[in-house]
Amino acid sequence: MPERSLPLTPRKALAFVNGFRALMLLVLLFMSMLQGTEGQPLVDGGARFYLWSAVYGGLILCWFALRTGKIAHTLQLSLAIAADILMIVLLMGLNGGVKSGYGMLLLPYLAVAGLLSSGRYALFYASIATASLFGYVGYEHYRHEVLFGSTADLFQTGLLSLAGFVTSMVTYQLARVARESEELASRRGGEIANLNRLNELVLQSQRDAVIVLDETGTVRQFNAQAVRYFPGMQRGILLPELAPIVERWRLNSHSPMPVFVERNVRGRQLAGRMVPILAGDLRGVVMFLRDMADMAEEAKRIKLAALGRLTANIAHEIRNPLAAISHAGDLLAEGAEDAATQRLTRIVRDNARRINGLVEEVLMLGRRDRVKTETIKLSQFLADFLEQFGMAQPEAAGRILTTFHSSSSVYFDRGHLGQILSNLVANAWRHSSRVHGAVQIEISQLESQVLIRVIDDGPGMNEDAQSHLFEPFFTTESSGTGLGLYIARELAEANDARLDYIPPGGVFRLSCHHAYE
Repeated sequence: MPERSLPLTPRKALAFVNGFRALMLLVLLFMSMLQGTEGQPLVDGGARFYLWSAVYGGLILCWFALRTGKIAHTLQLSLAIAADILMIVLLMGLNGGVKSGYGMLLLPYLAVAGLLSSGRYALFYASIATASLFGYVGYEHYRHEVLFGSTADLFQTGLLSLAGFVTSMVTYQLARVARESEELASRRGGEIANLNRLNELVLQSQRDAVIVLDETGTVRQFNAQAVRYFPGMQRGILLPELAPIVERWRLNSHSPMPVFVERNVRGRQLAGRMVPILAGDLRGVVMFLRDMADMAEEAKRIKLAALGRLTANIAHEIRNPLAAISHAGDLLAEGAEDAATQRLTRIVRDNARRINGLVEEVLMLGRRDRVKTETIKLSQFLADFLEQFGMAQPEAAGRILTTFHSSSSVYFDRGHLGQILSNLVANAWRHSSRVHGAVQIEISQLESQVLIRVIDDGPGMNEDAQSHLFEPFFTTESSGTGLGLYIARELAEANDARLDYIPPGGVFRLSCHHAYE
């Protein structure tokens, strides 16, 4: 019999059988010490019985020692069962033969043998028991005819042998069914465990917060993103923010519906959808929630990706023909003599420069992620910046004032900071009165933040324009590209800073991280 057909390991099987043997022997010894109603012991406790008990106890100890030995496990089990059968038949002979009833003790042993063995071995053990019983009956028959002239009860022996075969086969069949059920349960358990791990992996990989609720709104399952939105999330709790939504879902005949959670414990605005689970008696709902700020950020990333592809196309498809147009316009301007031709060539050059400026601003978006931060001392940086700005716009030279309420340094990308300030100061100068001090750059510090304010004396933005101020391609001037402020804010965020417009006057504030020297 292959070892793998045993429902237990060989060591545990033999230990189980030995335990059963020892228990039966102790019961018999205990019964030999008790007396019946007629004053006779329940079990004949004569010297022969105690000798039998000593021999059987020795066999139990022997089999217990051999359970870790080198004897093949099937052979060891077969020898043990055969020895048990012979010992029970001997006990039966010591107490009056088949009619004593001790032959019934064979049935538990055959049952155990059927549980621990295959079908052919179960029949083999039953055959050993039958042969032993009929051998004893033959021996008694021989003794009777020689000594006493009585015969053994062959009918009772046949019934006992038949009961032994039935017990062996029934217990074997039960054990086989149990083994098959155990193997099936083990396989299904493994499949269910793998499926649960897969479901957990899929659940945790979701970018949305996934929350499974029952009809009462009690949390049954969730992922890590849900914990981010609802701190303290655990199974079996009732979330106050979601309970009214589940109640509306129940009143709405369990149909899918959108979800909006105005505020949760962290002040987030969540939106998503709700999908019902209606399988048999199971009534529940799965909520898929996203932070609206995260959705806005994702939309921004998609927009940036589209702009990135646009900048690549612009770089390859527009700049080369634009350079040719500009060069042709310059050549035409050199040979233009009449006023009409000069006006037309000036229009070509101006619009070519305007398109080139748009290309430059769009290409700036591609540099958003290429950040090389460094410690920048603002006093020196602003002095150099205003000098370069005055060279680009001579009418602004010396008219822009700087006020330092704090001699601070910032941690910023030098090129990005120059681009942001260039855009802000150019806008401020364009909308100011352009007198001395009409545009000011003010530096102050608030805790760990350095605030750079660009202030002008212009009329400022109206309320409608303020809501679209930092959107791409939004402009209040026909000559503007609408990308300047959008790019400035993107560059600020790339440096972990923030650019805001402070109404009602024309004040832009850049909040940067203070750099400790």
